[in-house]
Amino acid sequence: MDAFITTARRCAARSWRSSLAAFVAVTACIAAPAPARAIPIFAQRYHLSCETCHSVLPELNAFGRRFREHGYVLPIPRHGTTLVALRYQLEFEQSPAAGSRRFTPAGVILSNALIGRISAFVHYNLGAGGGPGGLYLGYLAGYDAHTRTLYRAGLFELPLAQSPGQRLDDLAPYGYYGTHVGLDDLALSAPRWGVQLERRIGASRLDAVADLGEYKGSAYGGAPVPTGETTSAAAPEIALFARTPLTRELEIGASGIVGERRIAAAGKPAFDDGYRRYGALLRARHGPLRLQAEQWWGSDANADGFGTRLGSSGGYVRLKYYPTPHAYLGVRYDAAANPYVLRDMVYYAAFMVTPHARLILQSVRTIGPGPPGGFSAALTVGAPWPKNL
Repeated sequence: MDAFITTARRCAARSWRSSLAAFVAVTACIAAPAPARAIPIFAQRYHLSCETCHSVLPELNAFGRRFREHGYVLPIPRHGTTLVALRYQLEFEQSPAAGSRRFTPAGVILSNALIGRISAFVHYNLGAGGGPGGLYLGYLAGYDAHTRTLYRAGLFELPLAQSPGQRLDDLAPYGYYGTHVGLDDLALSAPRWGVQLERRIGASRLDAVADLGEYKGSAYGGAPVPTGETTSAAAPEIALFARTPLTRELEIGASGIVGERRIAAAGKPAFDDGYRRYGALLRARHGPLRLQAEQWWGSDANADGFGTRLGSSGGYVRLKYYPTPHAYLGVRYDAAANPYVLRDMVYYAAFMVTPHARLILQSVRTIGPGPPGGFSAALTVGAPWPKNL
């Protein structure tokens, strides 16, 4: 905690594909990766530069993660700030799915306000690809420095190893995160309505979550997919996440989730499905290399309304290389079985083309049967941006 405060005070002082590839190559040659300067709310409030918390927009560095764990509050003087900010994204798909666009514009409005010691955070999507706008995240947070505990209440993401909505480092969902099992459509990636307690115990972190439901949609408000079922919580979902470092460069973690869904399929009586999800995590780093691997296992007691027990599993292995702090190259193997097996390889690169804009290039290669992969790209811009400090 003392090191975190000291750092804060120091910071307060300072073909389609061919054509696009050619454009990116030229851009990369004439403009080296620039430091990230994301949305201005926190940078203006504490007179920080945005690269204090961000590496490649909107990815957080170690300081940014600790800042988030403290409820976006620092023990240093505060200043006036922009009330809201816009994050705009334009995504390109070389081979869009039927009914989808080749270019998809999208955006989110972000806001944060301090009410005494309480921090209020809002992430509102503006809709994309024919989808409606709506609240994606909206919660109150408070941090108790004496017990090193963060409290959240409202609509928030589960504390997964990789943020599925706010800080996804590429354009493809991770392994098991988006998996539906039987008629249970509550994926790990869906934000939850509930309460969360996050506590530091030594160097370890423990998260406990109790929630009653989900947000159905994407971070940028994509069009909803009709399923013919209506689902809700039949009992509160309880989740525990633990992370502990073994060395400075090696971390392990474990997760467990239990809950029960009420599912009403069209023309059929409603039924309840009790489910469990368990996960294991490994993180390692060496110089500019970052390795992360996660595996999940699941079981549903009544996946179809006829008492059918259904197992599921999935995960990923990801390797990233940072040639500079503001650019990375990544490769990831994803797999999920629910019970049908889907596997793919994701190759991607991201860098800051300006201090306020990130470019991602991605190629997905499907292994075996499944939806075809392809090339995609996205430009993400944060505005308005802070003045040079």
